[in-house]
Amino acid sequence: MKNIILLLSTFIMTVSCRYENTADCHQVLTFENTTNKHIYVSSSFKYPNTEAFKYHPDPLLSPVDSKIEALEENTHILSGRTCYEVSLENAESSIIMVYVFDGTTLETSTWQTVKDNNLVLKRYDLTLEDLEGMNWEIIYDGEKEN
Repeated sequence: MKNIILLLSTFIMTVSCRYENTADCHQVLTFENTTNKHIYVSSSFKYPNTEAFKYHPDPLLSPVDSKIEALEENTHILSGRTCYEVSLENAESSIIMVYVFDGTTLETSTWQTVKDNNLVLKRYDLTLEDLEGMNWEIIYDGEKEN
């Protein structure tokens, strides 16, 4: 009986954690990796501190929450309970930074090395208007930051 209750509770929690976009509330930011290499993605609302990723844990510790395979789209990694509209309104600068890391580099180097050498493939600095204009989708094509 305990196992059934535990299983049912887990199922309910999983189903209730489904995020979605509505006209007034966007909880999902889609990230599409159009390259032939796997990447890791993280984000921060701490702009103008463009090195905020250095205070985050190593993305390898939770690949389910950060890894995107080659030629795949992901709607989980940049999704959450709070609407982006609210998060950006409450952020210090109304900008979300999205960091892209090379998968092989992360898997063959220490997180300290990545941080010390700023081994970020690309950083997106996005406002609410940017996200709306992008239809809530970031498409990473492998080109480095300008």
